[in-house]
Amino acid sequence: MDLFKYVNLINDKPIHIATVNNENKPNIAVASNVRIIEKNKIIISVNEMVNTQKNIKNNPNVVMTIFNEEWVGLRIFGKAEFYTDGEYYDFCYNTFFKNNKKVLLSGKKLKGAIVVTVEKIEDYK
Repeated sequence: MDLFKYVNLINDKPIHIATVNNENKPNIAVASNVRIIEKNKIIISVNEMVNTQKNIKNNPNVVMTIFNEEWVGLRIFGKAEFYTDGEYYDFCYNTFFKNNKKVLLSGKKLKGAIVVTVEKIEDYK
């Protein structure tokens, strides 16, 4: 699997990320500060997403959906980790927040980074 073939669909585009809490109740969040960082990893800047952060700490399984204007898209399954410092946090800060950059759906302060290791991709066409 090579996420880089989907770079135009994923990078800097709105995605939905679904998680579940420790009571198996679902949560969905939207994010736009998104980048492919390895052929099987996606990073998401966490600007809000309070429930998503908590849920990932309890259960790392996530599913994301991504679509373009023609409704061609992906459903991506994987395992997520949440970081509040270190190289992934620094990547998000330097990419999305340095010099007060304004980005779609951005909060005012970087709270962390979610890194999803992708296990499966389903195409929607």
